[in-house]
Amino acid sequence: MNAELQRAPYDAGVISQIPDDTRRLLLVACTATALAAGALGAFAAQSVRPSCSYVVFSLGSGAEQEEAMERGYWQAVGSGECAPPHARWQFWRG
Repeated sequence: MNAELQRAPYDAGVISQIPDDTRRLLLVACTATALAAGALGAFAAQSVRPSCSYVVFSLGSGAEQEEAMERGYWQAVGSGECAPPHARWQFWRG
């Protein structure tokens, strides 16, 4: 074989020149950034309703009243009195 193609002996110290503390800090920083970005993304993607006023009359239990309020909201959306829900980030645009 050609002398120029000979391999140098393996030295693990040369392969990794980043100190352990720096690698650990980099891993923690990347993990924290990924978790924060994921939490912000999940928060921004939540569906929220814009401000809207409508009147609903209901007699009954709490569950029946909630159902009547939900039905009233969607009737108001259908008639154009209220805007439909949007992702939270869409309200950040102004």
